[in-house]
Amino acid sequence: MKTPIQIPRRALWLGIAAASQLAWSMPTLAQASDTDGKINIVSPIEEIAVVARQRSSATDVIAERLEYDVVTDIISSEQIVRVGDPNVAAALRRVPGLTLVDDKFIYVRGLGERYSSAQLNGALVPSPDLQRNVIPLDIFPAELIESLAVQKVYSADMPANFGGGNVDIRTRAIPEDLLVNISVGTGWASDSTGKDGLTYAGGGDDAFGTDDGTRALPQEITQAINTYRGNISVSNIYQTLNKDGGFHTVNEAADINRELATSLNRDVDIGTSTNDYDKKLKLGVGNKWTVSEDWDIGFLALGSYDRKARNQDLTNRSNSAPDEIFSETFATTDEISMSGSLSGGLVYGEDHQIDVMHLFIRNTEDEASIKRGFDGNSITVNSGNRYVEYDLRYEERELTTDQIKGSHNLVSSFNQLIYELPFRWADELNFSWYYSDSQATTEKPNEVSILGLDTIDVQTGDILETRMAKISTAATFQFTDMEDNVESYGWDFTLPLQGDNYNLELSGGLDSSRKDRTYLGTTVNFDTSNTPLTVLSDTPGAVLSDDVILNRDNAMVISLGSAEAESYLAAQMLDGYYGKFDLTFDDTWRLSGGVRHENFRQVSLPIDTLDFDNQSRVSDEELVNIVVNESKDYPSLSMTYMTQDFWAEQFQFRLGYGGTTVRPDLREVAVVQYIDPTTDYRVVGNPYLETSDLQNFDARGEWFFDDGDSFTVSAFFKEIDSPIETIRAAGSDDNVVLTFVNAEKANLAGVEIEWLKALDNVASWTEGYFVSGNLTFSDSDITISDTDIGLTNNSRRMTGHSKEVANIQLGYDSPSGYHSATLAYNYFGDRIVFAARDGADDAYEQPFNSLDLNYAFYPMENLSVRLRATNLLSEKRSIEQDSVVILEETAERTFSLGVKWDL
Repeated sequence: MKTPIQIPRRALWLGIAAASQLAWSMPTLAQASDTDGKINIVSPIEEIAVVARQRSSATDVIAERLEYDVVTDIISSEQIVRVGDPNVAAALRRVPGLTLVDDKFIYVRGLGERYSSAQLNGALVPSPDLQRNVIPLDIFPAELIESLAVQKVYSADMPANFGGGNVDIRTRAIPEDLLVNISVGTGWASDSTGKDGLTYAGGGDDAFGTDDGTRALPQEITQAINTYRGNISVSNIYQTLNKDGGFHTVNEAADINRELATSLNRDVDIGTSTNDYDKKLKLGVGNKWTVSEDWDIGFLALGSYDRKARNQDLTNRSNSAPDEIFSETFATTDEISMSGSLSGGLVYGEDHQIDVMHLFIRNTEDEASIKRGFDGNSITVNSGNRYVEYDLRYEERELTTDQIKGSHNLVSSFNQLIYELPFRWADELNFSWYYSDSQATTEKPNEVSILGLDTIDVQTGDILETRMAKISTAATFQFTDMEDNVESYGWDFTLPLQGDNYNLELSGGLDSSRKDRTYLGTTVNFDTSNTPLTVLSDTPGAVLSDDVILNRDNAMVISLGSAEAESYLAAQMLDGYYGKFDLTFDDTWRLSGGVRHENFRQVSLPIDTLDFDNQSRVSDEELVNIVVNESKDYPSLSMTYMTQDFWAEQFQFRLGYGGTTVRPDLREVAVVQYIDPTTDYRVVGNPYLETSDLQNFDARGEWFFDDGDSFTVSAFFKEIDSPIETIRAAGSDDNVVLTFVNAEKANLAGVEIEWLKALDNVASWTEGYFVSGNLTFSDSDITISDTDIGLTNNSRRMTGHSKEVANIQLGYDSPSGYHSATLAYNYFGDRIVFAARDGADDAYEQPFNSLDLNYAFYPMENLSVRLRATNLLSEKRSIEQDSVVILEETAERTFSLGVKWDL
């Protein structure tokens, strides 16, 4: 999409700094904030040996989990490979207290997505999904992952933007020796593959997940925006043409307007075709060389391609009149995912290592949908009419990241040159650093919505005639560009000290990040108010043809803009400093704690790119209220008691406390409206949201047995000040619009239970079987003191919170090593999607059960065959309000088959 303005990223950073100082000096500042925070490089984990069993790989990870001073769950690459998880999101379903939403986003301990955060190798990276504040984790292929660390108890070396937990995605480094592998696969879905789906004419590069320019905003319209200063109405074109004494007519101005309309890509008729089977391809190559006695160098290159087509049935109903106001949508999405990474490493002895990585991920969804329904007003079930909406959405998301990091034992290296130094006690002083530069983009070119009317037979429902609507927005062509740039860097030091009966580690560091966002939207509307009905009685592509548009008798014109804000600029600056200690005494007691200080600044400015006189939609007075400038300290403290022979051979009891924050995301404070792709509801931000401060308390008992079995019980409590809630916005029609508000306070309390148990000794036939899983039981309450906003329930459970979460696996590793299988069951209880108003009950997403099967066969040492089946229960996703199912979505079974060869 071509946009009329360009915003330098460093100019935004300077702007936010200046605006922050202005706001800091004003006593009436309304604090609101946001960040995904980054931050700290986690010390490299010890290499996990490749093992032949799922249970063994799960047991190996326990050793690393024991080393953490706070509650942390680890998933290794071996676990991911053995279970057959295709991506990060699928792997995280097995972590205690985590649920997966839309197969992309995690909810931690039943809390919504705003209470979870994600890092890439300890660094902050932006989300390429403009509808979400967290990274869609399904875009990271499993082959990229070395391990996943899920930390659910805050420590000072983590970003303070910490609610339910943080996921650190650690990518693979250089291999130990030559690595070459290739994997090919296919897949099919029960209601999609081999079935008819919707399609339309696209571009020539669609197979690569990128538009070739077919859908782009035409240069003619971009030039017209500049020529006519954002207003291409017939009257303004006429005035502009005659501004210097010209003699142009209104008809000539209308002809120019219609010529601009013909520059748009209007090949938008939706047809049907048979959905093909899934296509999957993954490649990997790498090696490590010893250059000399002290120097090693290596690289690793990975790539993947995945394409699938899915049908979707979606039903929306009004909670007040479900039999009179409802719609049914049929959609087909062609999704393409591509990724590529190139990593390199340089190692000097045991004291120095430098790693570099370039990562590219592209995820594209090309969707065609048709919605038909009744509005209960002029279009009723008995009127003989039914509205129809044709929608095309092409959304291309990309994430590009360049990272470099290093780890150095400085004193040890220096002492090799000068042996006797007065500070030889600091032999293990380690210094690590990182730099990360990321860009996330979302492009939605030519997002088309066309409104029409079906004339139907009331008795049979057969369509007798279809025509386009006779309104000012009969067809809208929307072009959206979002670009996020995030630059982050930091360093850490750790100093281990040893005494006769204690070990002490001191650490500290700095993390800084700069994030800027440009969100630009342009909407072109087709006005058919004066177009004859006979002309509109055809397919959208025929009605919007050149002959029809250019014919003056049809009186069809276009306009720019929408009723809602379409563009905004935003920026964040975050500087964090921390100090921390970790003391282990007599191998029995461990005490750790620290303080993190963060300076956070943010501004989000709505703009009107079509207003050439004043693009800003914010006055100086309003600017003071939407700029955030915070400087706070965030403490952490944890205690661990360790002993042996307390029911198990090894036992740990942990207590933890942390003071953290959750800042509203840029999308939540931006006044731009967007469509939530999961629910099809419209969402608009609130620029006056405030930061939520949390007090977190945790306790955990862990029993580890010599045979590899384990059992864990955790309890947690969170006190949240000014929590952010999703509510239904005020409105008179039945179109659901959501927004966000701050409540007064909220509390969350719960218990987690986790286990791993081998079944070898139960019976002879159970050899190789094991069962693992976790259960979470929790409850929450929230209080909203502002009764003026009209909510029905000002005291209730938090939105997005499930009381019950279950993840249970039955695994099998054959004694011969040829077979491996896992049957995984996942469940989450009902949760509030949005708080309702005006007497209506809150809307609840209903409980969801899923059952997945993974099977792997290893006929040769270097060859494996995998079969994966998901959602075997084929449950539907639904949302209820006032005992009415207001949204129902199909959830089909999927199957995939893959073959992998390793050199």
